[in-house]
Amino acid sequence: MDNTNSTEDDSCDPLTGLLDRSAFRTLLEKELEPSAGDRRPFGLIFFDIDRFKVVNYGYGVEHGDALLISLANLARKTLRNTDHVGRWGGQEFLCLLPNTDKNTTEEFAEHLRRAIETAAVHHADVNLHATASFGTACYPEDGSNSSRLLAGLGAALHQAKAGGRNRVVPASKLRPQLFGVGRMLSQALYEGRVLPAFQPIVELKSGAIVAEEALARIVSPNRSVIPASAFIEEARELQLSHLIDRSILLRTFAYCVATLQRGQARTHFVNISGNLLRHPDIVAELLAEASKSCAACANRIGALNPIVIEVTERELVEDLQAAHNMLKPFLDFGIRLALDDFGSGYSSFKYLADLPFSFLKIEGSLIRRVAEPRVRTIVQGIQRAAADLGLITLAEYIENEQIADIVRDIGIDWGQGYHFGKPVLPDAGPDSVP
Repeated sequence: MDNTNSTEDDSCDPLTGLLDRSAFRTLLEKELEPSAGDRRPFGLIFFDIDRFKVVNYGYGVEHGDALLISLANLARKTLRNTDHVGRWGGQEFLCLLPNTDKNTTEEFAEHLRRAIETAAVHHADVNLHATASFGTACYPEDGSNSSRLLAGLGAALHQAKAGGRNRVVPASKLRPQLFGVGRMLSQALYEGRVLPAFQPIVELKSGAIVAEEALARIVSPNRSVIPASAFIEEARELQLSHLIDRSILLRTFAYCVATLQRGQARTHFVNISGNLLRHPDIVAELLAEASKSCAACANRIGALNPIVIEVTERELVEDLQAAHNMLKPFLDFGIRLALDDFGSGYSSFKYLADLPFSFLKIEGSLIRRVAEPRVRTIVQGIQRAAADLGLITLAEYIENEQIADIVRDIGIDWGQGYHFGKPVLPDAGPDSVP
């Protein structure tokens, strides 16, 4: 099979005629099989069309399809007849270059990047121009199996986009600690050592604990606790954040059942990543487990579901309808929604206007500076807007009595921070790691 795939093959993507995700994964595994007693080196190129939604939503799906078809054909023409091109999903493409070393793989990626940058696609009297971001990886230098190679490609592509798009980033150029953290995290997920530590949330007027937030921690084999700050960015780059979300949510469901059975009716907040929302199979699994948890609680659950998922502007897609569609399964189940880090980005009010949030969590750096007159005025404005919208406000990072008094006087409803309590692993005592 070469890169001129037939559209009649069931293993091909129906739009572009390229290998589909499943067929490409099978091809990759076959390439990793020993041949004549050894394994031959090969290169992988992973590219994603930059700002594809501008075309898809700005001009229409037909124009987006025309661009995908054109760039698929361009990739086939640019690479060799012995190379393989597949559509990995959406606007992502994956290429396998047999018997190819690291330098040659990078050269082909750069050649393809320039070809895309200079190409023009004419469709329905519109000239479309695009750029793409690239990650490259090579066997065996960047990984000995498909999981490691694909993780490296994903991380390299993430870096290419974060670095400004329209560039090539080899997996070998990633910071050295990335894969060390990735290995630690993968092992912890496999062994069930990614656990939630629960931090109390209080009603500021009464001082009563009304909720808890589940914060991801890794418990090492020697029982030391590793905070999220030590692995969460790496998880995002390696596209493992949805697995962390899955682990934390499943354990929070069980914890919620246990607290209700003890007679503690509390709300439980859990951060989720945008990556989780792009895995509908995991979302369906989580909601099935949530249904079982609700059944186990019988009539102990009140009128409102005790689970709240927190999302940030950073994790939401810019298309509000798409964001609503991805969140819909949770909302339909009755799980409530909190907008986290409100005030940290320019689109926060847009999301607040168009998505059905129940809670608004004010960005921590504002709360830390709330004693400053200008910052206090900003927080007062946020509180007034939230009250008019019927939202419960929550101030994070309350670290002393002075800040607690100020946010209470402003009228903020709930508070969270070291002043009220540190995160605690339910069966392991206080978690003293920030």
